[in-house]
Amino acid sequence: MKVKLLFFFPALIYTGLILYLSLINLADTPVKNLGMSDKAMHCGAYFGLGLLWMFFGLFTFEQKGLFKRIIIISLASIVFGIFIEVLQGVITSYRQPDLFDILANTTGVVVAGVVVWILRKNLTRLKAKINLDLMKN
Repeated sequence: MKVKLLFFFPALIYTGLILYLSLINLADTPVKNLGMSDKAMHCGAYFGLGLLWMFFGLFTFEQKGLFKRIIIISLASIVFGIFIEVLQGVITSYRQPDLFDILANTTGVVVAGVVVWILRKNLTRLKAKINLDLMKN
């Protein structure tokens, strides 16, 4: 149960933070002064989103079915990004939906999925070590 919470709450909070930052007026924040491309920020934010939820999926459930879980989490993250873009056009007057934002979000999620897949054996060993340490305590 502890391992679930280790990744669930950070993933949930991060998801809420993306939702919040996607719907506020960024003109009132220092984000414009970061000097980063808007698309790079989208890609990085959704890389983090995908990674956190994939870690939750990996560390919470059995190793079996990991590829399917990565696909489902990726699709859910991409749909979440599309939903936010639609919300920007519907409920705000200062933001508008952008197809290139959706593409950047999707790229970040896909890269996260590829990273998790490539590192799956190392992550599985880490999961076993964490579970072993938790059993000792």
